[in-house]
Formats: sequence, C-alpha cells, structure tokens
Amino acid sequence: MRKTVAKKAAAGALPKRPRGHKLSAGGIFVPLSMVDLPVDGVVPANKLQKGLESAQKQITSLIQEIVDTATEDYRISEIELAASFNADGKFLGFGVGGEATIVIRIRPTE
Repeated sequence: MRKTVAKKAAAGALPKRPRGHKLSAGGIFVPLSMVDLPVDGVVPANKLQKGLESAQKQITSLIQEIVDTATEDYRISEIELAASFNADGKFLGFGVGGEATIVIRIRPTE
C-alpha cells in the first residue's frame, strides 16, 4: 500500500502536503504532533488509569463547586463532561482536546 501512495503522490494525484503534516501509509495527511502516537492513535486503557484517577478528583471538586455556589433550588438532571487525555494517559482537563477524550455523564439517583 505504501508504494501505491508514493506512486500517487509522485504522479501528482494527491494534494500537496500541508505544512506541519506527514503523509501516512494509508494516504492520509496526519499532523506531525500525532506521528508518535501509538498505532491508530489509540491510548491503551492501562495508561488511562492514573489519568482517570486525576479526572475523578477534578470531577468531585467541580461538583462541590457547583453545590457551593448554588443560591437557588433547582434540579440538575445531568452533567456531561468531556475528559481529555494525552497519549501517555495524563489527564489534561475537561473539553481541551487530546489524543483521547472520554465523555462522562453524571446523573443524580432518584
């Protein structure tokens, strides 16, 4: 497959490589920051373990902050957070993007 992609690139069948990108074996332009990711950009679950522990602490803190600042009675039916992790499984924050994102939905028990 790599030879086919190289032939197409040489023949001008593929668009010009954007700055800061590398042509993958499958013919896809990949940002250079993602080139060193594990195969297929997958972050193994065992690397996420410590990151998830850090995310859990942040979730607890965030929920406590919501409770502390609430001045009126209202019902929260659901909280949704997008936890972002880097390729090593380190928690980066909520909604900041990263190599892996896990959507967490928190619903109160009835």
